[in-house]
Amino acid sequence: MGHKMNTQRPEYVRIPSAITLVSGETARTHLNRLLTSNISNDQLLSRRHSVICDLNGRITSYQLHADLGEQILLVHGDSVSENLRNNLTTGVTWNENVNVSIGDGAIHRILVYGEGAENVIIKLGVNINHLNSANWVEYNDSMISVIDADDGTPIYELLVPTRELSDLIMNLEGFGVIEGKKDTAIALQSSKGILDSSINLSGNNPLHLGLTEIVDLKKGCYPGQEIHARMESRDAIKKTLSSFRSNSQLSIGRHKTSNGLGVQVISSDQFTQEWINLIVHPRDLTLDPAINIQIDNEKISCHLV
Repeated sequence: MGHKMNTQRPEYVRIPSAITLVSGETARTHLNRLLTSNISNDQLLSRRHSVICDLNGRITSYQLHADLGEQILLVHGDSVSENLRNNLTTGVTWNENVNVSIGDGAIHRILVYGEGAENVIIKLGVNINHLNSANWVEYNDSMISVIDADDGTPIYELLVPTRELSDLIMNLEGFGVIEGKKDTAIALQSSKGILDSSINLSGNNPLHLGLTEIVDLKKGCYPGQEIHARMESRDAIKKTLSSFRSNSQLSIGRHKTSNGLGVQVISSDQFTQEWINLIVHPRDLTLDPAINIQIDNEKISCHLV
């Protein structure tokens, strides 16, 4: 990062999320067949992101996991719900015990961030030394984790049942936390190169998004595995994802730079007086001092975060 981003006081935000629960004795085995990553050795309360791809290696859904043992809670954007649930209910063999349930509205995803957020979490009674981005910690009937605290700007993430939501918000506001904007929370993650689970990545190749840590080419077959393996073996990963800041919002979708090269804007979210953008671009694109993207009749300069 070229400059540190944080808010001047702690904020909380509710990220609209759809919830899908996969349960049953063989739920993990079934889900593992679909994912690009290997979850066979995940432990209770593991936290991870994952994608499911089509046969062409392109993402059909992107989701956040909360592993509950024989139940795996998937948190995702509503826009991918149909694709995700269709994939989960397809290919279950006669001798498998797999149930797919819809939990929309039952669980809420809350992010807490900003100057002093650590003290707020401590006041809630949570030992922040127990938090890391690979696991959830139980908090009453909720779960809490932390998103990338390495740069000194931690974002705390909670999954909260509806029955506990009002009490949690009352406690947060009692500690001086104000309700923030979704854009700010997404922008803070984007500045770190983190793709929030609410961002729709459908149609993209995960290797072009830098999601190599959740694409396990050694785990065996999954939809799109042959495409990914071929790209990796032939050094054919010609695109990458970077975080850029701009003075104007960029429209989501494909655009061209001022010299005619194609780029794709994945997200564009406002933080104070600027926008933080996640942009897929050719690996060999010159990024210094900026790239200039042509949108309609306007040329917008984008600088690396």
